[in-house]
Amino acid sequence: MRRPPRIAVLIAVLAATAAWVAIDLQRPNPAGTAQSGSQAIARNSSTTSDSKEPAIPARPTLGKVASDPFSAQSWVLPRKPVAAPPPPAPVAPPLPFRFAGQFYRDSGTEFFVAKGEEIFPVKEGDTLDGEYKVEAVAASEVRFLHIPTGTRQTLQFSALKEEDVIPKAGPAGKAPALASASPSAKSSAAAPSGNAGIPGKPGPAQLRWEGPASARAGTSFDVSLRVTSGEQIRAAPMQVRFDPAVLESVSVRPGRYFVAPSGNFGYRVNSDGSIFIGVSNQNPTSASDAEMLVLTFKPKRAAAAAEISVASLNLQGATGRTIAYNGLTPFRTTITP
Repeated sequence: MRRPPRIAVLIAVLAATAAWVAIDLQRPNPAGTAQSGSQAIARNSSTTSDSKEPAIPARPTLGKVASDPFSAQSWVLPRKPVAAPPPPAPVAPPLPFRFAGQFYRDSGTEFFVAKGEEIFPVKEGDTLDGEYKVEAVAASEVRFLHIPTGTRQTLQFSALKEEDVIPKAGPAGKAPALASASPSAKSSAAAPSGNAGIPGKPGPAQLRWEGPASARAGTSFDVSLRVTSGEQIRAAPMQVRFDPAVLESVSVRPGRYFVAPSGNFGYRVNSDGSIFIGVSNQNPTSASDAEMLVLTFKPKRAAAAAEISVASLNLQGATGRTIAYNGLTPFRTTITP
């Protein structure tokens, strides 16, 4: 038996499908009107939307990632801001002053501090260099306040004792001579050292005054006492005399030889024209025309000769042994009107 060709079967199927669609479209709807396929689709869509069946809720929109999901920061909670550390407290520089000495008065003791080669008297309430306020002065320390930083600093020292500067009075009420500066006492002063005239040993120290040949009344002038010694001078307590009717003592200060980190001095001026002075240096060196002492005077009136002399002096070596010195003539200057 011969089979029909495939194409004829396919045409027959298509024709049957077309006939079924045509019959369905001609079937009346409940409203009595015919509608096209597209209208039927629209009607079915409208019927579905108008039905009372609950609609499927829409899926909530996921929040967007604020940053790159592969960034390390997107997975870390935000950090609280860290407050900046407070600035470091201001620090005062090292105290630039050192103890220089004291001045004995009838009303009390006045202390001095030094900065470099400058010497300042200090008392409570003073301000030095515009930055250091003196809060207190005691027998062995001076307390400062560093004004810019509010830091308190203390300068401690070991002052000369008053008996080291002012010898105790003898039976007649006068201070005994330490060692006469006159030429006649030269040999007695040399005896303790035992070095005078011995080859290879230092000879007596050489002392001299240095100052103006004349000065005007009312105008201050300086006189310095200088020394040359092959031995180191550790201390030099002395007594200086002047005529109080002609001269007025303005200041007494140690020379450069004793102005050192370990230097110390003290003095007292008396109304009778005597000045007791104590100077020392814990780290002495040899002296070659070194400035030992500086005195400032103010002439009161004209005078043919105003005299300043060393009434007594005791040069002490590094071991405390007395150092011999030459005879020292007084210093004289003319005071003009």
